[in-house]
Amino acid sequence: MTEQHLSESHTDSRPPAAVTVDPAFVLLFSVHVVGTFKGFGAPPRGIALLPPQPAADYVARLADFETRLLGKTFRDAGRLARSPLGRIALDGLPDNSPPHADVYLLAHQSGVALWEVWLPAPSQSFDAARFIEWLDAEAEDGLISRLWSAIGPVNEEITGRPVWSGSYFPLTLLRSPRQPLETIVERHGSDLVSLLFLDHSRKAFKPELVVEELGRDYCARAGGMTLLSRRSGLDVHGSEDLDQEAPSADLPPKSALPFLIAIELLLIERAVLEHLYQRLSRRVPNSVDELLALKQEVLDALEEYSGAITNATRFSDAVTADGELLLGLGDLYDAVMSRLDSVTFAITTRYQKHMTLLQFWLTVVFGATEIGFIASGIATWYYRAGLGSVLAWTMGASLVSGLALVLLLRGKVD
Repeated sequence: MTEQHLSESHTDSRPPAAVTVDPAFVLLFSVHVVGTFKGFGAPPRGIALLPPQPAADYVARLADFETRLLGKTFRDAGRLARSPLGRIALDGLPDNSPPHADVYLLAHQSGVALWEVWLPAPSQSFDAARFIEWLDAEAEDGLISRLWSAIGPVNEEITGRPVWSGSYFPLTLLRSPRQPLETIVERHGSDLVSLLFLDHSRKAFKPELVVEELGRDYCARAGGMTLLSRRSGLDVHGSEDLDQEAPSADLPPKSALPFLIAIELLLIERAVLEHLYQRLSRRVPNSVDELLALKQEVLDALEEYSGAITNATRFSDAVTADGELLLGLGDLYDAVMSRLDSVTFAITTRYQKHMTLLQFWLTVVFGATEIGFIASGIATWYYRAGLGSVLAWTMGASLVSGLALVLLLRGKVD
């Protein structure tokens, strides 16, 4: 679609005809697990067990794509593990709202994790304002508030906090079984940008901004559109590019998996870097060995960041590069490296100080001993038969000379 057609569609004053979509959402909440996550026990009150087969199919579908994307070696290393928690019924909401939420935890070996909430909704007319309301994390008694009234006790058990401690990032997946993507954009281009920004305002965007944002499309397939902002992600597919499979309320569409996995990896990267920054900003260990252990821990985690994860997402350089910019990963990485340099300086300085102190005391000991030997030689010449007098001279001269050396060199060391 040309820029001229997009601009014309947004200046048209006629109300757009309704477009029917099958909406679904993936809500990602960043947390940090205390200790080692070993899986869930029985779901708490308000969370039902997931049906075994859909849960297994969900985990298997994402694991299979991660294996093809990241490689079997990465998967076998166990860096990432997805565990199902349960299903939360969302009663009392309008008929077009998601009837339930399936909750999973994607845990990384570093201790950071993502709550991954799968929210399928019934087929309905496209309404950006309605979807934005569902995704509003600040709305009292809203959809997310209801979710966390159930997830909160489990989150506190594994993280020590009743709510998420990091970022919240929603993905909106829209599939249109009847209209092509071009029709969706023509009728709802500005609404798509509002949904991408999670903008509650009813004021219209400038046509130039709408054209610019819709033109920043990462999807490589005809009939599909993938958009990314600082606040959310949006994946739209028209009738000409729907999966060749029967839609399932329990599984995300295969066409959304590349985007979903890429965003999850970026959020894991950010959580790892934030954890490292906080780790380096806390009290610096006292011993050189502890400092070296801390530096090794940071280097291992940075290798994970710059190696396996970043290289694994080369299938979509544009999403990875822009995602790192939008989520501030570059600045956060620089901050971590700056802190790491500070730790390295502390290690070097403390080691040099220890060596200086060692040299100081060696100088005092050997200097005092040498002077004591000289004094014993003189005392032996004067007191040939007085062993006690010789020892007294030797010890006295050693102590006096040692004290003098301490007083003389102390200012140099400090």
